[in-house]
Amino acid sequence: MKNKVFINFDNSHSKRADAFLADKYPEYSRAYFQNLITSGKVFVNGEQIKPSHKLISSDLIEIDFIESSAEYDLKPADIKLDILFENDDVIVINKQPGLVVHPAAGNKEGTLVNALIYHFPMIKKAVYDKNSEVSKIRPGLVHRLDKDTSGVLIVAKNTKAMHSLSRQIQNRNVVKKYWALCFGWPKNEKGVLINYLGRHPKNRKLIADVGETKGKQAISNFCLIHSYRHLKEQISLIEFDIKTGRTHQIRVQAKEMGNPVMGDAVYGNKSSITLSHELNIQRQMLHAKELSITLPGDAKARTFSAPIPDDFQSVIDKLS
Repeated sequence: MKNKVFINFDNSHSKRADAFLADKYPEYSRAYFQNLITSGKVFVNGEQIKPSHKLISSDLIEIDFIESSAEYDLKPADIKLDILFENDDVIVINKQPGLVVHPAAGNKEGTLVNALIYHFPMIKKAVYDKNSEVSKIRPGLVHRLDKDTSGVLIVAKNTKAMHSLSRQIQNRNVVKKYWALCFGWPKNEKGVLINYLGRHPKNRKLIADVGETKGKQAISNFCLIHSYRHLKEQISLIEFDIKTGRTHQIRVQAKEMGNPVMGDAVYGNKSSITLSHELNIQRQMLHAKELSITLPGDAKARTFSAPIPDDFQSVIDKLS
């Protein structure tokens, strides 16, 4: 099974990236590579591309292969779910921290998708694109939360609902509000954060502000809810109202504003990580508090809210 591969394009004539890769790896379809590219899994000279991107001689191509859905059994897993709402089209879940949302390399079982299939077998047919390997291993999912992020997540029970919800998310017609415990006090009590996020140039597993020409715009409103002191240190409870849904958006933007999320071992700084250890924080203190979205058949949006989880509340209680 391939995972990450680096190859050089050494043809004298330019060629579309999706066509070249399909020729190079005939065991995969051109549609597979188109999906791989649009999912941000193919880079040329370190930058994300479109399927129509024309390759030129000496281009370095980086491919992060997504395993075929056939390699995932999508076995049902009896994992307890905290269901906030359910009807014929959707399920709204309060996702617990520590639960991976969908299968991927290193996490082929025991994910939220496996739990959904156990509790709602029809979810397996809720696929956005039947020709997409990515869609096949992410049935019902229209958005995601990081493994250690808790809170509201909506899942479609059928393909019609998937299209309806996905369209709203793509058109930014939903409201997503997160609460985060952050290191330090922000310079302003409220404001707008605008960054241009992409893969870190030296560590592809990380997201960074790579500038307007290379990154995708990420926009969040933030508002200070409460300020705390712990000995000589400062901590803030901040609400983030995200307008875009980029990978690790809040965690990176919090870092860029100088207030990394507490417990974030990836994007935290030395001081925030040290203080997190002192407070016995075991994961990033980020919680998807509210989601406002229009359900299929409804005329107006509904708002779903997830209570603060026990570990998050425990830290607040210590600080209070």
